[in-house]
Parts: sequence; C-alpha cells; structure tokens
Amino acid sequence: MKKHVNLFKILFCLGIIGLLFTSCEKEEATENSTDIVNIDLQEPTFKNYMVISESTELTKSVENFLKKSGGTVISTIPEIGIAIVNSEDANFIQNTLKNKEIVSVVPDYEIKWIPSTDGGAVTAPKEEVTPPSIGDEEPFYGYLWGMDAIDAPQAWNAGFTGKGASVFVLDSGIDAEHPDLAPNLNTSLSASFVPGEDWNIRPGSYFNHGSHVAGTIAAAQNQIGVIGVAYEAELVAVKVLSEYTGSGAFSSINAGIVYAGNNNADVVNMSLGATLSKNGKLIDADGNAYRVSPKVIQEIIHAQQRAIDYAFNKGVTIIASAGNDAENYDGNGAAIKLPGGLNNIITISATAPEGWNFDPSSNYDIPASYTNYGRSLIDVAAPGGDFDVSILDGIVSTGSNGYYFSAGTSMAAPHVSGVAALIIGKNGKMDPKEVARQIENTSDKIDGNGQSLFFGKGRVNALRAVTE
Repeated sequence: MKKHVNLFKILFCLGIIGLLFTSCEKEEATENSTDIVNIDLQEPTFKNYMVISESTELTKSVENFLKKSGGTVISTIPEIGIAIVNSEDANFIQNTLKNKEIVSVVPDYEIKWIPSTDGGAVTAPKEEVTPPSIGDEEPFYGYLWGMDAIDAPQAWNAGFTGKGASVFVLDSGIDAEHPDLAPNLNTSLSASFVPGEDWNIRPGSYFNHGSHVAGTIAAAQNQIGVIGVAYEAELVAVKVLSEYTGSGAFSSINAGIVYAGNNNADVVNMSLGATLSKNGKLIDADGNAYRVSPKVIQEIIHAQQRAIDYAFNKGVTIIASAGNDAENYDGNGAAIKLPGGLNNIITISATAPEGWNFDPSSNYDIPASYTNYGRSLIDVAAPGGDFDVSILDGIVSTGSNGYYFSAGTSMAAPHVSGVAALIIGKNGKMDPKEVARQIENTSDKIDGNGQSLFFGKGRVNALRAVTE
C-alpha cells in the first residue's frame, strides 16, 4: 500500500480538513471566536433583516405591516413567524418594533459555517490508493476504517441498508452527476436557499463539502468507489451555504431546516456550525468584526431554535457536528455553538485512529485532536478522522467528480445520520426522541457508563442500533 503523507498539505478548519499539495500545516479556524482581540469592532450597517414575530406563525397582519413599513419583503418563513426584509431606511428597526406583534428585528448576518475550499482539495488518485484485497467490490472500501469502527458491514450483512429513509443534507450542495451519489439523490426535492446558486454544484473536479458528507451517509453500493452507512437511503440536497465560500445567512439555515420539516424528512444532517459569543461580538463572512448587542445574539439563537423545534415536531431527527476548535464547552457560559448547542439536536464529536495504515489493528476510538467536547455539548461520537500521523487516518468519501480524504466533526456527523437512517429504514417513521434514544442506548461505551466528556453516551454502533 502506497503512502502519501508528504504529497499533501492539510487544510484544517470548521467541519473539514481538505487536501492540498506540499507540506503539512494547520490553517486557523474560520468560525466566530468567543474571544475577539485586537480587532476594531464596527457598528453593523445592514440592509437585510430577520423580522421575528411574537407568534410562531407569521400572520397576515404582520406581512401587510411589513409591506408598508419602508422595506421590501424578500422571503418569509411563515411556519416559524419570520420574514426577511430589505430596507435602507435608517429607522426601519425602530419603526418596525412599534408593532406589538413583532418581538425583534435583527440583521440577517452572513457568516462562515464551513471554510472555503474552492480550488484547494485534490482527488486521491485511484492508481495510488488501491486498497488491499478484502473481498469487497468497492475500490476504496479498504480505506473506510470508519465503517469498520461502527460495525456498519455487520449491519449490512444483517440486511439493513437504510432503504425507505430520507436524509436531507443541509450543506453546500451535492454533485448530482457523481456516480456514487446520483442513484440515491432525489433531484425533485433538492433545493437551494443560497441566492444565485443552484443546489447542484458547478461541474469540475474539486473538493465539495456537501458531496463528501452525502457520500458517507448514502453512497450507493455499485462497485465504483465508496459505500455509505445507509447505502439505500434517499438523499436530498438542501443548499444553505455557498459552495464557493462556505458562508450562509442565518435565514438560509433556518429556511432549510423548515423545508426539511415540510417535506417529510426523516433525518437532517448539518455538518456545519458557528460559535456565537454572548457578550455581543460577531465576525461576518468577510472577516469583519461587529459590535452586536447580547439581545441580538439571543434573538438569532431564538430564531434558529424555532426552526429546529418546528422540524423536530414534524418528526425530523436532526444531527449536527460539534465543531473543530478543541474546546471544552462545559462551563463556557459566554459562548454557544450553533446549531449543535441547541435543544432537540444530536451533536457529534469525532474519533480517529493513529497510524491505522501502519497498524490496521490500532484503536479507532481516540478523540480526534481537533474535536470540541464537553458533557453539555456532545451526545455521541463517531469517526471523523485525523491527519496527525497519516492522511489515511482521514475519511475518504465523494467530492465533485472524484474521491477525497477529509477529517473533522463534519465527517463524524454523517456516520450518525447514516445510522439514524438504518434505524428508520428498519422501523418506519419514528419520533426523533426514539431515534436519539436508540442511537445513544446502543452506542459502545468507550469511556465507561454515563455521559463522557469526549464520547457523550458512547461511540455510535450501526449493528447494535438495528439489532438491539
């Protein structure tokens, strides 16, 4: 087996680690910091606002009021009482809050939820990563150590494939032409909430975050490349982040969550995240730091919780990555992780082996060097990979017109989404609380019983999830 550690430069950020040529290095995090120093804070000047009504439903009277308020209604999320309004009126917020049916008006900030990967990632050439002969017909199967770690092959051999379950991937789009993704991709339901971008990503050969995530969930069994945890589950692309920048507006995320709830999603995967500082500081997608009142931060959190609660009450199991800052969230009252720190979400930390390609019997269940942790944040753990020892300790999956190694909690979350799809494929539509309970109760207790700092209730186990 050839090794390529020296051929790649590692791009390490929120949710992913992409592959570049030359030596190995760690790139600084792109997400909002809880301790912004030596940055001149600006007063925000925005034109787009999220208007949040008192009711969880947007009433006609509020819509009519907004149309007459000096702003232009761009879109609405009526199911959770939110409208997105464009206005250049300096008094728009003040005037709008005169309506007693409206509780808050906040700028619709666009921030980085995953790092930009445009033009950076490199396909692992098939001729250089031929796996050992292990009896499987997927060319890259020999490198899917994450599937072995969660006993996915045993679940498949027992007849569980995820058929009948749907997973909505809220991310940067999916490659609709990829031969490992196209068989399971529902193109009629796929949608984009990113202005000017289609849900189907642009053509070319490059790393795409959403496509990589989707492959881990449900890449087809077809003797072409890789195989997903739930290889017969239905995939739906919901683009909420720009495929070029990895950024997205809060309203786009919220709209995508509600869309999944309205379209009978079984599972939502959100391999994305941001840390918001409750002390009133925020960094936008361009790196500008803003002075934001703590009340605005709370209203942003409130709006996203509304969206999550809506989908959850529609029967959607929502799974999110914990983030890659190596931060302990226990006792950190100054910060909140979105969406992972909210209620009604299963939040996933990442595990990885150390030098698996040198010793295939090595321990798969080491906390990844970058993973966020904390008993208050983590529900379960899953394979996310790491590049501390070898590139082959990463997660290989689909990208745009190819296959790519990557690592991060973004890669861990789809393993759990795949297991959720296996459970639902076996049992039919389920209450999200029951799905979460089954995932947690059947996870392997790596760090003893109870709630572990790094593993939560344990490392997810696909076989146990469908047989116990």
